[in-house]
Amino acid sequence: MKKLTTLILSAIAVTSLFLGCSKKVDEHATVEIWHTYNGAQKACLEELAAKFNESQETYEVKIMAQDYSGFADTVYNAVANGIGPSIIFNYGSTAIDYAAEGLAIDISKYIAEDTKKKDTFMKDLIESLPEAMQTDVKGFADGGIYYLPGCTTGPVFFYNKTIFDELGLNPPKDWNELAQVSKIIYEKKGIPGFHSDGLVDNIQMMIMQNGMGYIDVAAKKVLFTEDGLASIYEWYADCCKKGWFEFNTVGKYASEDLATGAIAAFSGSCVNDQYITMLNGAELGMAPWISTSNGRSFYTGWNRGPIFLSRAPAVDKGAYEFAKFFFKPENNALWAKANSALAPYGTTTATASYKEYINSIPSTSALPCVQANLGVSGSFPNVKGAAQIRNILVEYLNNTVDGRMSAKEAAKNCIKDCNEALN
Repeated sequence: MKKLTTLILSAIAVTSLFLGCSKKVDEHATVEIWHTYNGAQKACLEELAAKFNESQETYEVKIMAQDYSGFADTVYNAVANGIGPSIIFNYGSTAIDYAAEGLAIDISKYIAEDTKKKDTFMKDLIESLPEAMQTDVKGFADGGIYYLPGCTTGPVFFYNKTIFDELGLNPPKDWNELAQVSKIIYEKKGIPGFHSDGLVDNIQMMIMQNGMGYIDVAAKKVLFTEDGLASIYEWYADCCKKGWFEFNTVGKYASEDLATGAIAAFSGSCVNDQYITMLNGAELGMAPWISTSNGRSFYTGWNRGPIFLSRAPAVDKGAYEFAKFFFKPENNALWAKANSALAPYGTTTATASYKEYINSIPSTSALPCVQANLGVSGSFPNVKGAAQIRNILVEYLNNTVDGRMSAKEAAKNCIKDCNEALN
């Protein structure tokens, strides 16, 4: 019995030694980040979490990889049952449902607390975004901040440079030029000059570049007009009917159609430059996508970043503290590089490490084309119904192109359905 007692006391002493040397992290202050990243993105996220954990003793961040299949449902069900992550990475539109159900954290309260203490880092961070892009952060219905952009990508104009050079054509700078270029290509080469591989983004850009506005958050109604939307629908449908534009892809992807010569150009995500291998000796061209028409500038930037989800108060504060660490300029620059993307924050872009990254990007890649438009990059309010509006806009353009409705009928029904979605 004496021997057993000695062994037990020794075990307790050893356990106490290890506990004494470990970080004093409250079990309720463990911040879980669930993700589906791999490669450079996964490695960067794990590196930043490790650095944050070493930098302080109050919180611990755990990076937890999840299956891509069913990820959205898995997260939502877990958070609804109080056992989910504190942070996921997605678009602001994804944060809407969590915020509406009280499952997301409004970090503006922490920003206000910091500001009272003369710590304006997060306030300055948000204010360093391009003005039009700040809607992505501040555009939630209740004025809260539930998400922040981590990095930015966007659409680019990909084209068959061989055909354009042969016909003496340049990448279009506005929508009228796009129609004229496509017309010439169709008449000379017998193929559509253009396909939109991001149709809703192009509709949104045309709406904004025509000065109509998008959503009145307070009134819960869309700002684009019936006549204005009808003119966009009619113009686009007419270009499709004449053969200048291809509405649907011929193969599986627009990148495939461009490579095979089925179309002469398309607008789509900047990541496409990794997947296009031109056939028959043709040369790939890339150019900034249309950002200005009718004297108005607007470019849709795609901003993916952390969404703050509700757990315990101590954990919620820990998620915010990690965000402050994550958005330090040198760390945000690392994240942009890992994602082959751009940093939207002026606080990051002014640093030497970020400038070094930007200068290392090959001029033959698509990212400089996105960078050229970043100054006029904009976003839309993150309110309930906004995601449905995107689908509705495309649905009624489809009805117009297919001849099921006139442009005026489609626009009228579209606005009606959009306002219902907002309410």
